[in-house]
Order: sequence, then C-alpha cells, then structure tokens
Amino acid sequence: MLLQLLLAATPFPPPAPTALENCARAACTSADDVRVCKCLAPSAQALDLIVVDRPGERRVMWATTSHLGEVTDFRVHRAELDADGAEELLVASVMSESAGMAIRSWSVSIVDGKEDVAVHFVAHDFGVDALKATTLLVTEWTWQDLEKDKALFFVGREYGYRAGALVPTKAPVLRRRYTPDFEKERLAALERSPDRTLPGRQFLAHASTTKGADEPPRAHRLGTIKAVTRDEPEYGVHAEDAQGLLIGFSSDGDEGPVLRLGELKSKRLFPLRYWPKDLETLLLGHHVLMGLNETEPTGVVFVQ
Repeated sequence: MLLQLLLAATPFPPPAPTALENCARAACTSADDVRVCKCLAPSAQALDLIVVDRPGERRVMWATTSHLGEVTDFRVHRAELDADGAEELLVASVMSESAGMAIRSWSVSIVDGKEDVAVHFVAHDFGVDALKATTLLVTEWTWQDLEKDKALFFVGREYGYRAGALVPTKAPVLRRRYTPDFEKERLAALERSPDRTLPGRQFLAHASTTKGADEPPRAHRLGTIKAVTRDEPEYGVHAEDAQGLLIGFSSDGDEGPVLRLGELKSKRLFPLRYWPKDLETLLLGHHVLMGLNETEPTGVVFVQ
C-alpha cells in the first residue's frame, strides 16, 4: 500500500534480489537513470548499506539496519520537495518490527536532487499517505505522562525539506491516544495491507486527535554545544552547561542519554535519530535547552 501512493508519480519497481560485489546479499530497484540497492555486509566488521547510483558516476551511500536479514524490504520514491528543479529521492527501509503491536520502525532518507548528500531519520508505521505534495508526515509511537498515569499516543509531525535538512511546517503536532477502538482500526488496516504499511494521516484525522506543539520541558538546563562526534551510523553531541559541566548525548544511547533534537523557535521536535546534512552547522556553538528528569538529562535538546 505504501508503494501505491509513494510511487504514483515516478514508479520504482519493488526491489529484486541481485548479486553484487562485496555484499553477502543484495537487492536493487531502478527507474530511468537511477539505481538504489540494499547491501548486507559480507562480514561482522562491515556495515549494511543503502547505495544510490546516479548518472555521471554520482554515488551516495549510508549505513542501514537489516531486519531479519531481509534485503527487499525498502521502498523508493522520486519527488520534487524543495522547488529547485531537481527531484529528491525518498528511500524508506524497514529496521525492525516490535512484538505485540507489530510496530514497524523505518529508516527514512531523503537524497538531495542536486547535491550528493542525504538527511536521515526514523519513523514508526511509515505509511501510505506520508508524502503529501512537498511535505512529509513523520509518525511515531510514544508514551506520554497524563495527570495520574501514562498513555500510548500516535504522534505526527509535518516537515518540509530544504538544503539537506528537515524544516518544520506551521501545521500543528497531531496526537491520538491509543484506545481499544484505535487498536481495532489499526489491526484492520494491517490485515488489509500486504506490506504492513499504515495510513498515518487517516489515523490522525480522527475526531479524538488533538493539535498542539512540542512544549520545551519545564525542568531544564541551559548550555552550549561544544563538540559533535561521528561514528556512522551513529553520532554524539557534547554540551557545556553554565557551571562548565560537559554533558554527553548520543543517537543510540551508548554515550549518554539518547539524543532527541528539537527547534525551540517552532516548538517542534525533529524525528527520532535525526541526522541532517550539516550536523555541525546545526549544532556547534548553538545555545540549547536540555530537558531534565529531576537532575538527570533526559536526552531532549532544544536548539535555540
């Protein structure tokens, strides 16, 4: 179902298994003059990769995650997102599927139409209606505190794309609580979907959905980003607070709390594991507001 919408303008066929050099297993899909392949690492020392080949020996590649050794579980769409006359590629690859609710985590990348660069992030239940005109609805499942307990919510945030980065739109953040009725609706959609993708916009059009923003945490600490370290497919960020204490965060939680970036001006969190083209430009030297759970950093970092 995801393909039926995302590939409507410029269809890329479903990926097919292919023999590629230096890949334990691989699958590729091609349309016109572009080929996109998923390559599983030949050894434990190597990384699984997504590789995009374009005319003129132009190549973009990045590390990815394979779900149960599958290579055909990625989808590609070509669309003009930034009005510069060169179409971007939207590449979505399955990372994992949870037990119980069968929530699929997708690694999503936008490859720029003119430059050989890409922006990366993670979405949950990335679905049939994620792309609308030039904006992208990025969805996730998250637990949120209520007055007396916690509840599971399906959350959608709308972004545009420009110069290798996501740009928050003025559309509100949409939140719908997971209820028994929502569970039935979602299970029915899963049963109808041959590739287990889901209609996120349709879910969030429900009357119970609330509209709001990502309010910065009340308990926080101010600081300045002093360093960014890269170790693909992950990265780390180090901020110094007003007392000179250095606080570390990382995209996977190996070096401090799991980092969740946000933009203070728009009151908008960026997607999970957001990695724009110019990571250092976005962060280095910028003042930030770091969320706290009592005295410990939560990982939420709003950039001023």
